[in-house]
Amino acid sequence: MAQIIPALEFENHKPKLGQNYLIKGSDSYSIDKVLNQIKKSLSRKSDIDISIVYGDEIKAADLGEYLDTFTIFSSAKLIIIKNAEAFQKKELEVIAAYFDSPSDIQSLAIVTQKLNKTFNTWKKIDANCITVTCDPPRYASEIRNWLVTEVKRRGMIIASQALNEFTNRIELDYATAANELDKIELLVGERKQITAKDLLSLGGSRAGTQIDFFRAMGKRQLQNAIQAADLMLDTDWEPLQVLFSINRFFCNLWRIQLLRNRHITDSEISNRYLTEIFINQRREYLEFAKNYSLSSLEKIMGLILETDYKLKSSNIDARLVLNLCIIQVLGQK
Repeated sequence: MAQIIPALEFENHKPKLGQNYLIKGSDSYSIDKVLNQIKKSLSRKSDIDISIVYGDEIKAADLGEYLDTFTIFSSAKLIIIKNAEAFQKKELEVIAAYFDSPSDIQSLAIVTQKLNKTFNTWKKIDANCITVTCDPPRYASEIRNWLVTEVKRRGMIIASQALNEFTNRIELDYATAANELDKIELLVGERKQITAKDLLSLGGSRAGTQIDFFRAMGKRQLQNAIQAADLMLDTDWEPLQVLFSINRFFCNLWRIQLLRNRHITDSEISNRYLTEIFINQRREYLEFAKNYSLSSLEKIMGLILETDYKLKSSNIDARLVLNLCIIQVLGQK
């Protein structure tokens, strides 16, 4: 059975010339890290020629030439094939045929968002490659695991409270998380220890602002909610993005209250029905929902729908429309 390595664990793998990789998934940050590790590792050991081709551009004849041709300037080759999910039947057959007699001085890194194992060609490619899964994070725990690994790799340490705060504030996106960690690394400098105070000093991040906005809405703090919404608009959020976040927030509160109305316990709601919410925030959401009755939540969903229509069809200033929506939403009893 072919070896499968999650992207987060790939840094423990030592790529070797002659090994071939099927890099599968849609998370561009993880894909870039895996490719960089392969390139650096192979380049340290050989005078390697690196080529990049694209599955939605290259034809079978040219692909075969890439696989079979060596230059006089290099002793080894790495061929990176991107967008391989776009390969047609002939191109897949060329790649599959290569594995009948693969070169021990050449490696392939085949990047695809998906593969169709009903095709024998994809089955053959999969069987002859080390598969690296590069999926975007689905849960806060995956961001947390990434952070623990990345902080250690950078020779830093992070306090448990800071770890919780980072996980709470960041979006479910590795690239965003890496960008925030870069800022923190510059901030702490030689100290190399990340504290909760360091996280709070980054207060202008998109994710942090959104969490502050949700907390203000959940606690019915009108002034704080309007300030947070204005800050999101000032940091390049589109008005419809802000409204979408309002809709998502109140959909979760509505779900909680509907489930409570069916006598489902808060513990079960948290564990089974709020999986898309950071685990450290679920208790807060359960508390926020207590501030809104089912009837008020039904009215709020109607107000959000009206605001969506106004933003798309009215010439009224979008900031004013959103602020009015927030005032009306928080005024519902």
